[in-house]
Amino acid sequence: MVLSLGIYEQRIAVTPSSVDNNWWISQANQVEIKKVRKHWDIPDNATVLLFCAKLQPWKRPQDVLQAFCQANIQDSYLIFAGDGTLRVKLELEAQSLGIKDRVKFIGFVNQSQLPSIYRSADLFILPSSYEPFGVVVNEAMLCGCPVVVSDQVGSRHDLIQHGKNGFVYPCGDIDALATIFKEILPDYERLQKMGIAATERMKSWSPEENIKAVVQALEKLYITS
Repeated sequence: MVLSLGIYEQRIAVTPSSVDNNWWISQANQVEIKKVRKHWDIPDNATVLLFCAKLQPWKRPQDVLQAFCQANIQDSYLIFAGDGTLRVKLELEAQSLGIKDRVKFIGFVNQSQLPSIYRSADLFILPSSYEPFGVVVNEAMLCGCPVVVSDQVGSRHDLIQHGKNGFVYPCGDIDALATIFKEILPDYERLQKMGIAATERMKSWSPEENIKAVVQALEKLYITS
């Protein structure tokens, strides 16, 4: 993308958009999943799909709700963590679709509580129509949660290995999203393997890599100036 703007390749440096990896991993390791799911009124052996973002149009939470309903996976639940203008509409739609009992709206969650949300889910979804990067993807993967993102989420280029630690689908394509849910939500063993792969991927995408990249960029600038 940067090359398309006419900037010379030797003047481009990639600096990873990162979070505090150690903090997220440490907090995730302390989560009592059974306790969290009991609070959600969700069985231990159920499969949990998580949407964690503002309930706003550009985040496209309605796509998740419709695809979840279409997939119709037995013993699966959908968690909406976040608040926004679409909440009431989504609640009414969940009721009209006949899946109200399997869709939970837990509202705004402070960052300190997010590791428990990610860690207690089996699959994370970010369906945005506009997302320059999306560090929530970093957060979910650090907590051992595989991810599904639309092709408008910037982090797909750097973090997602389709079919290995997550999935990428065409933004707004409900059928494609439902197909992914049908493929992965019933497969607990594969979800576990993908969660491990997600955490492994983040070992080389951290603040340390960000600092190294900035230093290298400055050194390159100094040499060429």
